[in-house]
Amino acid sequence: MLRLEATRQILDQAGQRPIVANLGPTSDELWHAGHRDRNFYTYGSMGLCSSIALGMALSTQERVISLDGDGSLLMNLGTIATIGRERPKNLIVVVWDNEQWAQTGHQSSHTAYGTKLDQVARSCGIEKTALVDDLEELKSVFGRALEEDGPWFIVAKIQEAEYLPVAPVEPEFTLYRFRESFKS
Repeated sequence: MLRLEATRQILDQAGQRPIVANLGPTSDELWHAGHRDRNFYTYGSMGLCSSIALGMALSTQERVISLDGDGSLLMNLGTIATIGRERPKNLIVVVWDNEQWAQTGHQSSHTAYGTKLDQVARSCGIEKTALVDDLEELKSVFGRALEEDGPWFIVAKIQEAEYLPVAPVEPEFTLYRFRESFKS
């Protein structure tokens, strides 16, 4: 499945729930799929997307969605252990697993050599995990995650397409806009 198609699927199902997007193409594709005040783009924060989403989930009752990447999570595996320790019921982590560090030159990541992030999450105490390969599976599992307490950890095997133009995002304004969206 293509990440852009999967991102559109998630955005359709998410409603007005806050979404934190991993750096680079993940943020760009979320912006192009549907820019909104409840999107938080983490440009320049490789390895921190799910950590940021965890902090948000611990400070609100709203369900928070993290759109992370396999390479970013591999750079900060402590995030998975901390999510397992804290067990926020309102956190959904979706991992776009393209089996590479695309942002640094398309080198194969550990998931290309057998590391299974859903099993890592389960071993860290996250009971609700899933591995999906297509849009129908993603729609079904993500729908369950929106209805059932979590935390949820969904690994979605994706393929890369040509990168979209870089979204015209200003980090300071992203933070301001996102914070303000919690006031209304």
